[in-house]
Amino acid sequence: MRILSITIFMLFFISCDQTTSLKKKDFDTNIIPQPKMIDKGSEVLLLSGQSKLYSPQSDVYPLLDLFISEINKITNIELGTTDTNNDEADILFQIDASMIGEEYSIEIGNSINVIGGNYKALAKAKSTLLQLAGKEEGKLMFPLVTIKDNPNASYRGLLVDLARQWHEIHTIKKLIDLAAYYKINYLQLHFTDYQSYTLPSTKYKNLSTPNRHYTFEQLKELEAYSQLRGITIIPEIDIPGHSSQFVRKYPEIFAIKDTMTNPWIINMGKEDAYEALDFIIGEISSIFKASPYFHIGGDEAIFDKVSEDPFVQNYIKAHHIDNDVHELYRHFLVRMNGIVKKHHKQMCVWEGFRPNCKIKIPKDIIVFEFETNRYLPNELIKDGYTVVNNSWKPLYVVNEKKWEPKTIYSWNMWKWDNWYDKAPSYNPIQIEKSPLVIGAQMCSWEQSEKVEIPSLRKRLPVYMERVWNTDEKIPFEEVMNHINILDDRLSKLINDNEQDSLLHGHNFTKDTQ
Repeated sequence: MRILSITIFMLFFISCDQTTSLKKKDFDTNIIPQPKMIDKGSEVLLLSGQSKLYSPQSDVYPLLDLFISEINKITNIELGTTDTNNDEADILFQIDASMIGEEYSIEIGNSINVIGGNYKALAKAKSTLLQLAGKEEGKLMFPLVTIKDNPNASYRGLLVDLARQWHEIHTIKKLIDLAAYYKINYLQLHFTDYQSYTLPSTKYKNLSTPNRHYTFEQLKELEAYSQLRGITIIPEIDIPGHSSQFVRKYPEIFAIKDTMTNPWIINMGKEDAYEALDFIIGEISSIFKASPYFHIGGDEAIFDKVSEDPFVQNYIKAHHIDNDVHELYRHFLVRMNGIVKKHHKQMCVWEGFRPNCKIKIPKDIIVFEFETNRYLPNELIKDGYTVVNNSWKPLYVVNEKKWEPKTIYSWNMWKWDNWYDKAPSYNPIQIEKSPLVIGAQMCSWEQSEKVEIPSLRKRLPVYMERVWNTDEKIPFEEVMNHINILDDRLSKLINDNEQDSLLHGHNFTKDTQ
């Protein structure tokens, strides 16, 4: 057995000598977000075109193919794979269940050994390798390093608004590639709003806005594309407010009586509306199977004339709800939570309900706190709610209302800020660290697809540095230096080099587009 082991080792050593080589060279490690631990050597590893990737787990094979494709885009070097750990394998990806969540390690010596706690952890390690990769003498080059890394925040999100500004599928894919490059793990897609309803439906086909909706096939394509890259799509259907598309297309199901005064809200007193929403949430949940979450919006509902609707009046009596439209709204959220759970998802809502009402909002929902006008973040935490920080300033990216990277970098995951002088967080609200704040989300609202990549490509990584590493903070100038270098290979990866000015005006930056 000892002789066999030595023979196998010698064969592997000889093969590595044939397909890889080491060279003395100083090599900068530009990685964003910064790894928790990195030990850097004084040499680089050069891999030949004969070098191949291997994984003992077949579930990882698609990730190997993706890595090969992305390395080729960045360096024009083609690698291959092998289905056995033979003498051709110089890059090894494997899952180790003893590691926790997205924890991963990378060991680069005579070969490259990548280990992650699950597929998504390996996807994050892949992004680190993409950022490390270089080219010399026509060969793929990596610095000799040992990396151990894991994120502090379990939720690291990006929202893209598809309802107000239509985005083609290829643009969404670019955004997924950008997000994956900087280790985002959730992409929330805002599918519905006043302007359009971008989802398909087998039963309520008229909901879909003509020429501005996706097919079931396209949504499945996006689901597969994001999952391959370690990103989970969270679908959002915004109800009961922001719902004029429902009201206009199916008034007999969704409209209140005085729809001329209030065409924006779903009728929370109609059983037909609940049945329809149950069906719609079910068919969308069946597409985005990987997501543990379903976002129902729940914010900024306009209640004019709701209490005067006959269906609402009868519903309130039948369900023993106080004659208060705010209590009906809370009842609606509770009932929607039951529907979402029926479809095996956890419900997410925007900050929309207030404290100190009779009908209790369940603690098993997740509150996306953004403007702090209804329920302050410290109060939500005190009352036991799970929270995602969507602080309006600096995490909103909205055409002319967007923030320069330095302002983003001064923020932290437990801080809420607002540019609006009547908002409580106009004077920033800084709360104590709490495990109930599970992460944060950068929100790109109302933007055309033309400006999405330019607006996000240097803001997103700054934000990600703050949520991946909530405790450690390197100098801002160092962060931007890394990002500027990494941005060049991002352009090759997504075939897009459009840039934003990143300037900051009196309150907001101005796009150059």
